[in-house]
Amino acid sequence: MTPHLLKPARFTAPLSPDFPSLWDRYEKIIQIVWRVAFGYTLEPWQCWLLRHALEVYPKSHELAGKLRYRQVVVSIPRQSGKTEIAAALGLVALLREAKPLVIGIASTAQQASLVYNRTMEAINGNPSMKKKFDKLTEGRGIRSTTGGRYEIRAAKGSTLQGLPVSTGIVDEVHVLKSELWTALLKGMGGRHNTILVGITTAGAYEDSELLVNLYANGEKAMAGDPDFEQFGFFAWEAPESRVPTDRDELLEFLYACQPALASGRKSERAVLADLAGTPEPDVLRYDLNRFTASSNPYMPADRWMSCQRGEGYIWPAEGPLVFTFDQTPEDGYATVTAHRKTPDGRIHTELVAWLVHPTTEQLIRLAEKLWAHGPVMYAGDGYKLRPFLMELKKRNYPVWIGTATDAVNSASFLYSKVMQKGLVHGGEPLLSVQMPRAVRKQKGDVYRIDKTSSSVEIDAVIATALGAYVVEQQQERSVGVY
Repeated sequence: MTPHLLKPARFTAPLSPDFPSLWDRYEKIIQIVWRVAFGYTLEPWQCWLLRHALEVYPKSHELAGKLRYRQVVVSIPRQSGKTEIAAALGLVALLREAKPLVIGIASTAQQASLVYNRTMEAINGNPSMKKKFDKLTEGRGIRSTTGGRYEIRAAKGSTLQGLPVSTGIVDEVHVLKSELWTALLKGMGGRHNTILVGITTAGAYEDSELLVNLYANGEKAMAGDPDFEQFGFFAWEAPESRVPTDRDELLEFLYACQPALASGRKSERAVLADLAGTPEPDVLRYDLNRFTASSNPYMPADRWMSCQRGEGYIWPAEGPLVFTFDQTPEDGYATVTAHRKTPDGRIHTELVAWLVHPTTEQLIRLAEKLWAHGPVMYAGDGYKLRPFLMELKKRNYPVWIGTATDAVNSASFLYSKVMQKGLVHGGEPLLSVQMPRAVRKQKGDVYRIDKTSSSVEIDAVIATALGAYVVEQQQERSVGVY
């Protein structure tokens, strides 16, 4: 693969072709540390990025030797090596000053810890480097012998106030609030040689206000706006905001935006296999690194119809059976679906009942009648149907009270099953109407099927998704017991 494909599709140009960089001073050290600690070195494209991000002003400039960029945004697909880049940046930040304060934040403490722990592992894995540090703990931070600190802070503006930040490292900017970025900038206090770096994938237009604004600043910087000379922008992204259906064109798009693929660390076969069955909005956002809308159609109608059972089909008698209930927000309708997972791993589902203006008592009577079929579980949304489900539980029926996490997991599980043709459904008219009109709503890095955004009631879709997910768990539990 030609070297130019290892570079981002768009980036701010250096001040000169032979620009100096802080990375020149530390590259050999970092590569030795990585080789000793992990058994490999940073890839050429990662070094290219670090060298550009840590560009310093030339000798002829009034700020000679100082970092050019005060803000840097790196946008790159998932699983490309962001953690390695951020960890190397953190170690350079600890070494470049006597008493630096390096702050790492992300949307969750767990996410921020990935970078922090990688930096700590690099130091711990190299005896000569470890001598430069007094404390290396997951909870209290990294402390250098010269008084430098690397700490993880919660994603709250109040925890960042008053901190004299030397280097800020922000992971997954697309889910971060604008005030956190602003708080870190204020912590830099207008001092030279401070830097704030955000590493992220693309976001959703409606939900990623901070990243949208940073992209706009990046556009100005790339256009040569003098007010944004100290803003660095590096975006690995597909040439167009679409998912090609042609295999060769899709690979062309992937090579353009995934340096880990272009460098040979990832294989074409593995990448394409992972994309098979992945929702198109997710491919566009996480693999091609292009912005998406936060709301998108959930299920392609043709893929759903391809899972419809054929003539002569007989409902299977083997495998755990789950009945799932769902009710529309205004209590106008309720749907009951049946789900059975057979030993071959396929999930069979069909519509059992559809009620108009149902009452809790009607749902309970229906559940008791269905008990004759030997279900292992009744399932339903824990928010809307909690009184009904709790009453069943009081009567000693096995109940699965659906959570927000279940809503997320069931949405992706049903989609995956349909894409793999691992689900068989009855082709009922109600689902044929609801399924192609159901909308998925992105929330951070996950999505769920959204009732309020869909153009029709989707109680049958919600029941089908949750039921398929729950019956899958029952099968796994049965295997574990016996």
